[in-house]
Parts: sequence; structure tokens; C-alpha cells
Amino acid sequence: MNLKSKVVAVAIATLFAGSAFAQSGSQSKVDVGNINQTQAGLLNKQEMDLGNAKAGGKSQVTAKNINQTQAGLLNQQKMSIGNAEGKGSQSKVNVSNINQTQAGLLNKQEMAIGDAKNGGKTDVTAKNINQTQAGLLNQQKMAIGNADSKGQSKVNVSNINQSQSGLLNKQEMGIGNAANGGKSDVTAKNINQSQSGLLNQQKMNVGNAN
Repeated sequence: MNLKSKVVAVAIATLFAGSAFAQSGSQSKVDVGNINQTQAGLLNKQEMDLGNAKAGGKSQVTAKNINQTQAGLLNQQKMSIGNAEGKGSQSKVNVSNINQTQAGLLNKQEMAIGDAKNGGKTDVTAKNINQTQAGLLNQQKMAIGNADSKGQSKVNVSNINQSQSGLLNKQEMGIGNAANGGKSDVTAKNINQSQSGLLNQQKMNVGNAN
């Protein structure tokens, strides 16, 4: 790799690091749109992090038209938006038109928006969120505005759709649940969870306190 290529690689890595996380007292303010992440094949791992805060960091993000797509066998797909972890961490996020799609066999799909734990605080507005999975022996999970271990989550969500089809699949959705001293304040409307096929499992938890 020549010097010019190295400089470009470092610049790109720095850009994504700044837009994805804020930590250790750092602050990140980002306005993004029209992001597409696509992967296909075998034994792959796909992740997208947007506006998350850790270790006392503060993140403020506006995002729209975000697409994450994966197809194949034995793959993992994960999207994390506006989550906060650690005392002093704060994430304020406004997102819309978010799509996560996965198809194939023995895959795992996860989406987390506005979850707070270990003293972190989130303030999230989200609309038009779609999570779709099809195939065999797959796992699908969506978590929005959950609070754990003294975390505080404030979330306003609308038009949320989670759909899964196939055989021997597992589907879960959790919205505004609180555990271990966490506090969750969630306003939600137009929430849809659908599943079709054979020998599947489906679960939805909304506003539970443990």
C-alpha cells in the first residue's frame, strides 16, 4: 500500500469512528442520510453503529434512509442506533426510514435503538423502522427504548414493523422495558410484529418492569 492509499484509509476510518461512537468525554454531532450496507455469502458478520455513546461520551445524530441488507448462510447482522452505556453517557437521536433485511439459513439479526444501561441516558425519536428476515433456523431480535442498570431511556417511536417468515425461526421484540433500577419513558404507536411458517417462536414485551 503506498502512502497516498494509507492516508485515504486513515481518513475513512476516522470519519466512521466519529460518526459511530462518542466516548471518554468526547462529543459527536452528525447529520447523515442515504447509507447502504450490503453483504452476501457464508459465515459473515455485518455491523452498523450510529450515534451510540459510551464511557461518558455525548452523541447527537440525525439520520434517515438507512439500509442494512444481508443474505446467505450462518451470518450475523447487527444494527445499533442511539444507545448509551456508562455513567454520563448521553445519546440524542432522530432517525427515520431505517430498514434491516436478512435472508437465508441459520442467520442471526439484531436491531437496538435508544437502549440505555449502566447509567447512560438516551433521547430518541424514531419512525418508519422495518426489520425483515426470511429463511430457516433464523433468529431475529429488536429492542427499542429499554433501560437496564440505572439507565434512562426516553423514546418516541411510530410505524415499527418486524416481520419473519420460514421454518424453525425465533422472533423477539422489546419496547420500553426496565430492569435493575432502569427507567424507561416510551411513547409508541403503529407497532406490528408478524411471523409466518412452521415451528416458529414469537415474543413481544412492551413496558415491563423487573
